[in-house]
Parts: sequence; structure tokens; C-alpha cells
Amino acid sequence: MAVEAPSLIDHLIDIALGKATPTDDEVENRRTRRTEQEGLLALVQWTPSGGKSITTTVRCKNIGPSGMCLTSSYMLHVGHEGVALLRRTSGAHVLLGVRVAHCRYVGNMTHESGVEIIPPSASFTLDDFKDERGELPELCLAA
Repeated sequence: MAVEAPSLIDHLIDIALGKATPTDDEVENRRTRRTEQEGLLALVQWTPSGGKSITTTVRCKNIGPSGMCLTSSYMLHVGHEGVALLRRTSGAHVLLGVRVAHCRYVGNMTHESGVEIIPPSASFTLDDFKDERGELPELCLAA
């Protein structure tokens, strides 16, 4: 990729948000390797009753312009949608809409989930991620 490593995560976020156009080698298909990017991100999902779940922290294994691989100690249900909170290298927070595409148990109390990046619902805001003190979770994805 033609993008420098320190800004790669920001570039991928911009592509996912439609603010940047991927080059031919960045367009994802089954043979495209995602960018290894381990770190924490926060996730809020719609509940089956139409409400919002509590904020949970999951680990990102890799990321690409159209999706991410997440690992957690619990199952993410296929088809569920929500919003992921990521942090840019500048420290700014960004919300990405996500839909769970697949989830599998990989052992040692760990589930691996593939999530597709979709437009975020306007119903989600940064306030959905704040704790009882009004603080956002500590995220290290872009660090």
C-alpha cells in the first residue's frame, strides 16, 4: 500500500467511512490480506428487543476497508448490527457501523467474529459508550 504505516489505520477508517477511495490493491476480495492490527475497541449492539446493549470491549485482530476480525470471550450473533468505537492515531474517536457476518469458537474461551463495516445508525452516538462517570473506554487500536 502507498500509505505510511503510522497513518494506515486512519486511511482504512477513511475508506470505511467513504472519505477516501481505495486503490486497486486495497479493494478487498477473498484473496486480500487484511492489515494485522491488534488492539481494543468498544462495541454496542442492538438487542433483540430493539434496544442497545451495554458497552463491551473486544479485541481487534485485523482490519480492512470493509470489515474487521474481532475476538471476545463471548459469541457475537450472526446478523446482529451495532456500532464500533475506534480511536484514530490523533486520539479522535470514530464510530463505524458493523454487522456480524460470522462467529466461531476457536478454543480457550475465545470466539472469533468477522464483522462487516456498514453505515452507522444515526441512533448511536459517543454518549452510548460513556460509563457512569461520563468517560469513554480506554481504546488502543490506533496506538
